[in-house]
Amino acid sequence: MADLAATYVRLREREGRLYPDAVVARLPESPAGDPLRAEWRQRADAAGRLVAYLVRLRCPLVVLELGCGNGWLANQIALIPDSAVVGVEVNELELHQARRVFARRRNLRFVLDDMRTMAMPADRPDIIVLASVIQYVPDLPALLGRLLSWLGPGGEVHILDSGLYRSDQVADARDRTRRYYAAVGFPEMAEVYQHHDERELDGFATELLYRPDEFRRRLERRLGRARSPFPWIRVRPESAP
Repeated sequence: MADLAATYVRLREREGRLYPDAVVARLPESPAGDPLRAEWRQRADAAGRLVAYLVRLRCPLVVLELGCGNGWLANQIALIPDSAVVGVEVNELELHQARRVFARRRNLRFVLDDMRTMAMPADRPDIIVLASVIQYVPDLPALLGRLLSWLGPGGEVHILDSGLYRSDQVADARDRTRRYYAAVGFPEMAEVYQHHDERELDGFATELLYRPDEFRRRLERRLGRARSPFPWIRVRPESAP
């Protein structure tokens, strides 16, 4: 696990995803000239949609973000009045950066842990956010089953910024991933990166809150707008209304 964590950090550095504190503090607004700026505009779109949804719930919220990275999304969620937000991250480098950059946010804290093995938190969350992380989870149904048992009454799990594939798309997606990691010099990461079949959500009470439309996204890109290319899925316990 330690070797994998070190490899992951080197990969993040190679991809240009490790930012100085001053840049992290402003995310998802990325600096001019950032090669990943278009991606951050898409993430800002997804994050804005999620935060607006949570604001409409109009109640004190305990929010748990698993795999929070440098904490930028947890920080955005913590702007919601009467929210208490916990970010969980296994990568120590980014976890410590999150604690450092967002230390003044009183309703936000960060915990070093592995979402795949961590114990149920003492405070039962109302909302659990999985943003750009399910690709590192080998058994998605098992994780979701465990997370749903953690939720307080009326709680929800939200999946965003991650791909889910039809069964006939999985092989091609795996091949693209192998070629990408080989090109950037980290072929071993292809064995870590998961490609989840959308059928893995069968048996869960899910609702698609945002469906990316390829034609519409192409049109919006021509108009200079950014929209997330990934679906946004809400998962509730079976007993939820």
